[in-house]
Amino acid sequence: MFTGEHDRLLDEKGRLALPPNFRRHLQDSAFIAKSLQAPCLMVYPAEEIEKVAERLVEQVQAKKATADAQRRWAASISEVKTDTQGRIAIPTKLRDEVGLKREAVVIGVINRLEIWIPSEWNRIEEQSESELSESVWL
Repeated sequence: MFTGEHDRLLDEKGRLALPPNFRRHLQDSAFIAKSLQAPCLMVYPAEEIEKVAERLVEQVQAKKATADAQRRWAASISEVKTDTQGRIAIPTKLRDEVGLKREAVVIGVINRLEIWIPSEWNRIEEQSESELSESVWL
């Protein structure tokens, strides 16, 4: 399970050192994709990306999601390998799409981790509790 918030820096090659507690859940490789709902990148373990893809296919078939959403999300997915120092190389196109430069915030979101530019993550954190309570279903 992915939890917590970590400030990180990307190196000049676009590599991000994953927090140690996240590395063990990702093992040697993971899948990274652009979120269709927020200005961030999502990183999934291999077994989880398959579950998410299956749910999206079911939603498209049930007309709860569009085929365009399915195409856009699937087209953004890249497999990334974890190097010996626990880093992943984030594809340039994905970095550019969310405005990721040098600083990043990596957060755990139960079944995945998300990579945010700090200003966007700060904006989300500043939402009032009343706004959040309306969207929480726990």
